[in-house]
Amino acid sequence: MRLNGKTACVKAVAALLLLSACVLSCAWTTSGARAGRPRGDATEKVTARARGRRAVVVERGRSHTLDLTKYVDAARIEDASVLFLTRGGEFAYLLLDVCGLSKTPRDDRQCGTGTECNVVWLKLDRAWRVRGAEAERYESCWLPITSEEGPKVSGRRMTLTLDDLREELRREVSYDADSPEEGLTVRRQAIPKTNP
Repeated sequence: MRLNGKTACVKAVAALLLLSACVLSCAWTTSGARAGRPRGDATEKVTARARGRRAVVVERGRSHTLDLTKYVDAARIEDASVLFLTRGGEFAYLLLDVCGLSKTPRDDRQCGTGTECNVVWLKLDRAWRVRGAEAERYESCWLPITSEEGPKVSGRRMTLTLDDLREELRREVSYDADSPEEGLTVRRQAIPKTNP
């Protein structure tokens, strides 16, 4: 079937308009990311490993060593994992799950084989210097703190429920990767009493 000149011209204009709309849509999405909106998390591209009281985070093929001494309660970190890495404006927001030994060296005395775990939020500048930090201990031998499930990630949110048995408080910790600058949110309530 042959097309007349008018029909071919209309189809060419329609194809050009569709292509222009796609280009504008892509440009708008990219400019929104550059304007400071969080660009999502790059967790699948980011790994962490423990080194003493530090974590080495590998992101985009580059290693960044972060001293976590002020933010973790373990004597030596045994395990570190990235829950979220979100960029917003000039900062990167990193949420880590960090666990390690209660004391070193291990022994058969109090907490000699115990574990300390923290969820750690870090606000990092472009050179990966810490510009803000928050941490919440959720497992501890030294303080009777425990969490049945540890941090749970669902979509772009992390939730964590822990019981502080000394203070008789339950803390519900949450983090929203769509608002990473807000850090950790903590709600406290009394641990419900159980009937004997």
